[in-house]
Amino acid sequence: MAKLKSYSCTKCAGVLNFDEDHELFACPFCGNEFNVVELHREELSAQGASALRRLRFDTAEGIFKTVLSKNPRDFGGHLGMILAKGRIASVENLSDIGRIKDCEFKPARRALHNAKKEADAGSAYFDKLSELLALAEKYKELCAGEDERTKMARRSFQAIADHELEVDIAREESKDNLSGIVKDYPAAALPVAIYSAVRFVSDEIDKKSFEAKHKQNMASDHSQAAKMSSEAEEIKKKYSETYAELKDLDPAVNGYKPAYASKVDAGPDPFADVTKNVNCTKCGGQLLLDKEKKLYACSFCGVAYGTSLFFDHPLRKAKQALAAADYTEADQRFSHMLMVDPKDYEALFGRILCAGKWKNVPDIELEDKMLPLMEERLADRADEAVLHSDEKHKEFFSNVQTIVTYFIRWRYLIQKTDSIRKAKKYARSNSGISFCSGSDKAAEAKAFEADKQIADIKLQMKELRGQFDELKRTIDKEKTAFSLAEKPDP
Repeated sequence: MAKLKSYSCTKCAGVLNFDEDHELFACPFCGNEFNVVELHREELSAQGASALRRLRFDTAEGIFKTVLSKNPRDFGGHLGMILAKGRIASVENLSDIGRIKDCEFKPARRALHNAKKEADAGSAYFDKLSELLALAEKYKELCAGEDERTKMARRSFQAIADHELEVDIAREESKDNLSGIVKDYPAAALPVAIYSAVRFVSDEIDKKSFEAKHKQNMASDHSQAAKMSSEAEEIKKKYSETYAELKDLDPAVNGYKPAYASKVDAGPDPFADVTKNVNCTKCGGQLLLDKEKKLYACSFCGVAYGTSLFFDHPLRKAKQALAAADYTEADQRFSHMLMVDPKDYEALFGRILCAGKWKNVPDIELEDKMLPLMEERLADRADEAVLHSDEKHKEFFSNVQTIVTYFIRWRYLIQKTDSIRKAKKYARSNSGISFCSGSDKAAEAKAFEADKQIADIKLQMKELRGQFDELKRTIDKEKTAFSLAEKPDP
């Protein structure tokens, strides 16, 4: 069932009520109709980018489809669709060929084809992006080929060792059998000795022939792997150069705006003479001040707020609640501050801290057992902060957004490690033996591969923690600088 949405009319400040599945809604006071997509394109684009960062590609695809349904030539809508189709989390991910070599190239190419035909800007950008994805796809093929050749060389080496072991075992068994014959029939000693010598020479010839054949295969595989590795490095270098060219072609750098103009005529601000406007969080209407009762009241939905929530040191009270770990009260107080100023830096960041149940930046730590719901709340509030904050604070909140993606990535690596360990335990229990016994090569190979994957994940987690700690220090420094520069709490 569609949810009821509320917006403030930019012409008369009336509350605009509509169902979210309606494309058009009208102001009940002045009758003006507005197109949701055109009026809130920026908001939709931010939601699409947020869905991409959280790896919700189907959701992102649906959002960008909505944008393109209203303006099929929108550059941002097409770029978002390419990323969603290609399973690429952000444009920034394109900077590293290793991060996109596993993307879905075929759907991305189809989306690129549509973008070149329909977008009102960025034709050169999309051509360069197509070249970039072609390099990434070739890089992926070379890496896969190099891995396969390396595995083949290892198999040849193992085949040599296995064959040598088989020959030695057969030789020992033959020796034991011949010793028994000589013991029972001493006269057969000379024929047995001759047979043993001939058998020894034959085995050695066979062993050397087998070894020479597989060594030749190993040399060929190593040579091919080295060649592919060299080609992959060349492509990687070319990719970096192409990405630099792509950034220079970004239409956003030249101030791109969608071809259509908003149908909304804002007109004069009816509240230009009011020094402090407060909007109702429930219905979106403006609260009316009753000085005698010291209340802000909403005439639309009947909600009233005490003036002390907005004027009597709201920031100080919010910080006190935060310091006392009363995150519910602190969150409410920060929300009240945003009713007065939706761009308030302290309030936007305070709500992020409340969502993570942190008192300040030093409390922010990677946790193995952070709940997905908490990650969702953090991501939503970080996105909200980037969308509504002043330009001077956007970089700070973008860093906070990145920190949140580290939490999501950390939890994914923890879950992946647990999954590998469970699979290893399951394989071990079904083999009926211990992995370390060496009697079951298949089970041993699975154990070795599982340990290798876990070791790789540990390296990724170590690198991720290093990036997390570095970005956390940056955020802490920026927070301190902003706090010193901000005006004192009124």
